[in-house]
Amino acid sequence: MKLQEKTYWIQLLVLALFMLGGMLLFSSLASLVLLLIYHTPSMLEASDPVTAIRISQTFATIGTFLLPALLFAYCQDRQWFDYNAANRRPNASMTNIVLILSVTLLPVVGVLSAFNMAIMPQEGALAEFMRDLEEAANHILELLTSQRSSWDLVSNLLVLAVLAGVCEEFLFQGALQPLMTKWTKNPHVGILLTAFIFSVLHFQFYGFIPRFALGVYLGYLFYWSRSLWLPVLAHVLHNALSILVDFTLQGRGIDTDNLQFTDIHGSTLVVISCALVSAMGIVFLWRTHRDTSATEM
Repeated sequence: MKLQEKTYWIQLLVLALFMLGGMLLFSSLASLVLLLIYHTPSMLEASDPVTAIRISQTFATIGTFLLPALLFAYCQDRQWFDYNAANRRPNASMTNIVLILSVTLLPVVGVLSAFNMAIMPQEGALAEFMRDLEEAANHILELLTSQRSSWDLVSNLLVLAVLAGVCEEFLFQGALQPLMTKWTKNPHVGILLTAFIFSVLHFQFYGFIPRFALGVYLGYLFYWSRSLWLPVLAHVLHNALSILVDFTLQGRGIDTDNLQFTDIHGSTLVVISCALVSAMGIVFLWRTHRDTSATEM
């Protein structure tokens, strides 16, 4: 019996078990590889912690996101790339707009990040817990981005942009969003639920709002294009451009850890301009989806 014939709760349980099993298996494999190379299973205790982190990140990303998503898709209808719409090419016009939006949305995300930081609780057990999670994640990211060579930049782009973007989209948009949409019988609610889960599972609540907004954007790209590769492209480009901006600013001696986009002179005009362009691009994507759907009816 195919998984799609089971109840939604069973399907969700199967996906969660695939994620848990993949995470445990690939974390063990990563520890084994680190033990063989560095004689320690801990990436932070390795003689080259930056490379060790990249190795661990690669295993964790594939095991937690990509492998479970592919197995889930195959169990649905015995096809690897049908349920997740990975066998469909996105509309060329939509692809061009996404290329533009990948640039214009960055300042908007920067403002949302500043707003998210401003409204977070500053005192109490909850604030301390969230701050600890944020500091742990930032420590790993700082180690990865502290290296200034071209090889380090390329490695970060491959691991943090390409690999993360592809694998996360296979899970969230390719596996979870169709399930949420069928369960709620409403594509918009399905997109919002998937974006919420996407943001929560990163366990970085100081960036919850911008990450949720990006999740909604990626969800609608999947819904409007009916292809997994459009949100994959958008996700990869967003991560890659963020890495390139950070690399460039640090190369000029700017402390990006304590820099908010709203602190930059002239940022208000830039944000307004980019928000308007982004809004027009999103409207174009929606109209293209609407016209395409009407033609196919």
